[in-house]
Amino acid sequence: MIRRLWVTLLVLCALSATAQDDPYRPMGKLPVGDQLLTLPSSHMAAHGTWEIKFTHRFNQALSNGSFSDQVHSLFGLDTNADVAFGLSYAIRRDLQLSISRSNTNDTFEAAAKYVVLQQASAVPLTFTLRGGVDWRTERDLEDRNSFFAQALVSRRMGKAELFAMPTFVTNAGRAVTGGDTSGALFEHAFNVPVGATYFVRPPLALVVEIIPPNGDLPDETNGDFGWAVGIKRAIGGHWFELLLTNSQGTTVDQYTSSTFQGAGLDAGEVKLGFNIERRFGRRRR
Repeated sequence: MIRRLWVTLLVLCALSATAQDDPYRPMGKLPVGDQLLTLPSSHMAAHGTWEIKFTHRFNQALSNGSFSDQVHSLFGLDTNADVAFGLSYAIRRDLQLSISRSNTNDTFEAAAKYVVLQQASAVPLTFTLRGGVDWRTERDLEDRNSFFAQALVSRRMGKAELFAMPTFVTNAGRAVTGGDTSGALFEHAFNVPVGATYFVRPPLALVVEIIPPNGDLPDETNGDFGWAVGIKRAIGGHWFELLLTNSQGTTVDQYTSSTFQGAGLDAGEVKLGFNIERRFGRRRR
């Protein structure tokens, strides 16, 4: 009996050592969540997990009006906002489906995300593919549908993680086509947003996003780069994010063109925003 027990312990130790030495075993994830602030991350919830998201971008910039005007509007909190809410589900450990709705052009975004590679000792980065469609349902719009494809690449280095998101989208941006009707600013648009997270301590991170100005913008559209900076706090299955940004775009067709509703971005225009994410459901192995 004792001999069998020793043999069992030795086998378990050997299996444990083999698993630890496996150079392709995925590295532990930092608690980033399904998105950074606006941009999608390469991370995914566990198989069988639901995730719900609420996104809020206030319209008034902190640079607009006098100090007393800002106090009167509670630094933009009393103003209108661009909001979005969404739901996703990980139907497999490497595949997630999502749908969201933004009040900007009454846009629905449906997407699928697939993890191709996960960072490990022998794998230098995480590589995820994401693709889908944006469908604008507001009245008096032309070019209602946008199709997009994204490669979400990230590399963790200790407490930090760097992200790049090469993105291709059709019918991006908005431009007035006559009267109250608007159409797409770009038939096709390409951009490479980037982001970074740094965890001050495991549940609390600083997050930065940069969206380069689109090089194909018309000469009459003067646009700066898009940016966002904020803090992300993970509490259980929740993520709470407070941020400052110069862009109100939340869907792929909105932020890829580095414009918003046909207007170029101003790097000096600062607006408040916040996100709430919640994961729930039974996780499966």
